[in-house]
Amino acid sequence: MKLSPEKVTALADILLDALADVDGVLFRGDDTALRLAIDTIITDELMVEDRLDAEVHKMLQAYKYEITMGRLSYDALYRKLRNKLIAERRIVL
Repeated sequence: MKLSPEKVTALADILLDALADVDGVLFRGDDTALRLAIDTIITDELMVEDRLDAEVHKMLQAYKYEITMGRLSYDALYRKLRNKLIAERRIVL
């Protein structure tokens, strides 16, 4: 994940404060529960890229022999497979 948990919490606080300043926005829950929910959502979104990268690395294990023999470039395969999965799943990073 590219942001530390402290920065995610700070971002959740800023977002909640900004929403509270908007006219017409009413919260149904208490601030603590809302901050926790926003924190969880942000963390989940940031973890999408980490999960994708782990999946690509796992899939490339099937080509380990070809890569070590120099027949295939790990970096090129990684980029190609990652971009393919992003396009197929319509992931926004």
